[in-house]
Amino acid sequence: MTTRKTADQRQDLKPLPKKDREKKDKQEKRLSNFFNAPADKSIVEISSILTPNKLILSKEIGEYNKTELRECIEERQMITPEYLKECLDQQFEQIKIEMQGSFANLKQDILSIGQRVKVHEQKIESLEFLLQKYCETIEKQQMKINDLEERTTNIEDRGRRNNLRIRNIPESILQENLAVYLTEFFTNLKIKIDEKIDFLERIHRLYKPRTLPDDLPRDVIIACHSYSFREKNLKAARQIGRDQDKFKDIKVFPDLSFQTRKARKQFLPVTLRLRENNLKYRWGFPTKLIVTKDGITHTFDSLD
Repeated sequence: MTTRKTADQRQDLKPLPKKDREKKDKQEKRLSNFFNAPADKSIVEISSILTPNKLILSKEIGEYNKTELRECIEERQMITPEYLKECLDQQFEQIKIEMQGSFANLKQDILSIGQRVKVHEQKIESLEFLLQKYCETIEKQQMKINDLEERTTNIEDRGRRNNLRIRNIPESILQENLAVYLTEFFTNLKIKIDEKIDFLERIHRLYKPRTLPDDLPRDVIIACHSYSFREKNLKAARQIGRDQDKFKDIKVFPDLSFQTRKARKQFLPVTLRLRENNLKYRWGFPTKLIVTKDGITHTFDSLD
């Protein structure tokens, strides 16, 4: 028996023909790919992967004796579909356990994210409620601020009711000569002598705004002794003819606060059309345009 076995071993160890060797290599390569083993491994290395209790991969082929090689080849030839199915079942069970663990962790993460989303939604709802409350408070405060601004503007305008603003008086007229110049101007407007003497309570030039061109003179403010006298002067300056040589560029306006002048400036296109059509209008407080046509009075508080 020993002699026969040795002969068989010798026969198995004989070099195979090239054709058979290529066929055998292809079979080994397919099996190696199936078990994720490198395609260039030898039979001994593949067998060591399938049967780790028989061989150790770290050994070289030359370290094995003929008996071990024979046993490896026999084990290699004993691989059956049932054996492959068992291996696949084991791999499947392992993958299944790993996936179950991954799904459990994923489920836990989803639950945690859902809880955090719920908390954030509650915070957003509370913030939206506070935002709405603050918006209502701001709206009320803005209404109060607008009301206070109107009252402040009204008080300031009432403090200026007796004032007139004179524009385009040359800068060459010095402060000490303004009274004489304006006396002559109102004499030209045919203001009575007794009223002309009393109208000059205060006279001074205003500071020059940054937006005013350098070639334009500063405005002059006159404080009249009474509101009625101020209205007579203002009406005379608008209606009565004047000396076209000396006073042709002089313009007379009521002295108003900055806010009132800014609000009235928005009505400028309308007031120009009203003057073109000879329609009478006047101003109310706070800023309102009062237009009279065919005996009917119309009041507008905005340009719209």
